Amino acid sequence: MGLSVRFLVRRALYAVLTFFIALLMIFIIPRLIAVSPVEIIAASQQLPPSVIKLLTAQFGLDKPLYIQFLLYIKNVVFTFPPNLGFSYEYYPQSVWSMLVISLPWTLFLVGSSVAVSAFVGTMAGLYAGMNRGKALDKLLTYTSMATQSMPYFWIAIMFQIILAVVLRLFPIGGAISITDTSPVMSLEYIQDVLYHAMLPMITIVVATTPVYAIIMRNTLADIIREDYMVAGEAKGLRKSRLYYKYGLRNGILPIVSLIAVHFGYVVGGALLVEIVFSYPGVGTLLFNAILSHDYPMIQGVFYILGITVIGANFIADLIYSYIDPRIRYS
Repeated sequence: MGLSVRFLVRRALYAVLTFFIALLMIFIIPRLIAVSPVEIIAASQQLPPSVIKLLTAQFGLDKPLYIQFLLYIKNVVFTFPPNLGFSYEYYPQSVWSMLVISLPWTLFLVGSSVAVSAFVGTMAGLYAGMNRGKALDKLLTYTSMATQSMPYFWIAIMFQIILAVVLRLFPIGGAISITDTSPVMSLEYIQDVLYHAMLPMITIVVATTPVYAIIMRNTLADIIREDYMVAGEAKGLRKSRLYYKYGLRNGILPIVSLIAVHFGYVVGGALLVEIVFSYPGVGTLLFNAILSHDYPMIQGVFYILGITVIGANFIADLIYSYIDPRIRYS
């Protein structure tokens, strides 16, 4: 077995192990809530005891906890699409059908924001690294440190007040115009979606870009001391060529890992941003599910998010090993 294949198998096993640990946590955490969701449904709809008993059996809540967990593993691992059950709040809608509607909005928002913030942050960090100690470098460093200390929801609220309420540059919330009752994939519809997504996207980009900028700037501070950089500078290579061709390639390595690790952090922040802007992604879905103790929906949201984060880290490992072959032999 080749070393590269061993590396791939090892990373795949780590991903599978992490996936099953995540499934265990996803199953246990919602059940730490003492209130039964069937009781909430019964209280809101004034159901008779016979119907409550029937719903309890239908949702599988009358079975021992370990049986519920084994059935959960069977439904989400060995069924495609995964059988995540029926939503308590939106019954008889299935959890999967609700996620299929909400997930594309979140993936679009998070994917676009991470791409923009990674590019802008990397370029800003590269510029700061090329001009260490100068005024713009200090301004970027202090601004990045200050922005990192601000929570997502606070930035979202501030932008909502200033840019949406006061200046009226963007809509205050939502994903499409209210009049779009039957959206059609047209240029007008795409423009409307981008217009509504701009403010949540700006919020996430502002909150995450400083991380990439600081990492790149500090990485370059170490790389510039390497022998090949010193030799290039001694040979009279232009500073821009030295940094862009040689410094950037090696400085991008921690950025690749950071994108994957940061992806889960960004998803968590995006959920809060979605709630602030009433964006119809999985964040709003999760918020409503928590309020109504909708176990299957909570499990379904974290299941999808877990798959996404684990998959992003696995892909990052592969990209990292391609960029830096030394990783394959570690």
